Amino acid sequence: MRSTGVRGFTLIELMIVVIVIGILAAIAIPNYVSIERRSQEGVVKSSMHTLQISLEDFSIQNNSFYPTSASSALPDGRTLAMVCPGGAFPVNPFTHVPSVVDFNANPTPGLPGELALNPALDHSYMLKGNGPLGDTLSLVLTTGQ
Repeated sequence: MRSTGVRGFTLIELMIVVIVIGILAAIAIPNYVSIERRSQEGVVKSSMHTLQISLEDFSIQNNSFYPTSASSALPDGRTLAMVCPGGAFPVNPFTHVPSVVDFNANPTPGLPGELALNPALDHSYMLKGNGPLGDTLSLVLTTGQ
């Protein structure tokens, strides 16, 4: 004998599945956005630390003088960017190109991942960076004395 009944999901069952998936998405998406923002901020802070280590290396090779501009060079002609790992400033996680590093100015508001040395004096510096929202992070790295 053949069964004549058609089997499948009812409209109510399908609607319940769609509602459950919607609830799960409503919970997961904000968490994902928050985690992504925190990871981007972590990358900016890591880039700041990499630049700080490069600044200290520059100073060691330059008789304890830090660079005061992007064109400041070591006795062998290398600039701060060339002293950084890979021969360039750390990669900006938002633009995926080497970070912009401003000297004697704060990072430009609204430009996430931008770094700045303000002040950039030959004996000290304050390193600042913009977070994922383009606002200056509360982390400020200073001269390692």
